[in-house]
Amino acid sequence: MKAEDFEKIHYRVSRGVALVTLNNPDRRNAWGGRMSVEYRWALYNAHSDDSVRVVVVTGSGDDFCVGADAKELNSIESAGGNYKKSKLDLPPYPENTPEQFQRNHAYPLSISKPVIAAVNGSCAGVGFIVASYADLRFGADNNIIKSAFARLGLPAEYGLGWILPKIMGSSNALQILLDGDRIDGAEALRLGWLQKIFPPEELLEKTVDYAARLARESSGFSMACIKRQVNFDAEGDFSAAYTRSVEDMNAAIKLPDFKEGLRALKEKRATNFLDS
Repeated sequence: MKAEDFEKIHYRVSRGVALVTLNNPDRRNAWGGRMSVEYRWALYNAHSDDSVRVVVVTGSGDDFCVGADAKELNSIESAGGNYKKSKLDLPPYPENTPEQFQRNHAYPLSISKPVIAAVNGSCAGVGFIVASYADLRFGADNNIIKSAFARLGLPAEYGLGWILPKIMGSSNALQILLDGDRIDGAEALRLGWLQKIFPPEELLEKTVDYAARLARESSGFSMACIKRQVNFDAEGDFSAAYTRSVEDMNAAIKLPDFKEGLRALKEKRATNFLDS
């Protein structure tokens, strides 16, 4: 699926950054089947595009995503808890994605480009899941963040009980999941779910600027390796992770990015991997 076919996602690329915008503002970017499929295609397109080095995902309008679309939830309830899967084709998982990570909401972990969530306004339910599977999360002073599951009689859905402790530790993850009460950006930062917060009017600009700096000054090869090492290799044994990191290093020193890094060091300037 190409970007021009998207109905619930807006996609554009500039300065090495793919900006993916959840685009259902009339329903506060409520998550539904089509948006889910299009989001995966947007990530796949970014992964496959050599001009893209970093992905930023945000919500259109005032909110990131307030959760599942109530219309679709009501349909599930009326059908006795059954739901129909989308008939739209899904993109493949990137090559060498471990089988255990070939799961829908874990798709951002599998692509080679860092994914940064610019969490604007309210972020709840499945919106909280989407943001949690990003590699980094930047928020705003006015965030309203809720897990919501326990208050709906639901478990921590879609592997959230696995990913959240990796982000913020078990106790902080349990606090958010068991309570389900709203927290603001400052509290989410303190708990470790957010990595940075900005004034709401500056959030997207600051996040895209950060992503553009990564795209320019951090090697695409290095970022892909580091992301794989942290997300996948760390789930195996230390010996295998250590051995593979040495193999990665031996491969890296033969590549143009390493030469650019050395040149920048000698010339006492910032690296520019977009032009190297």
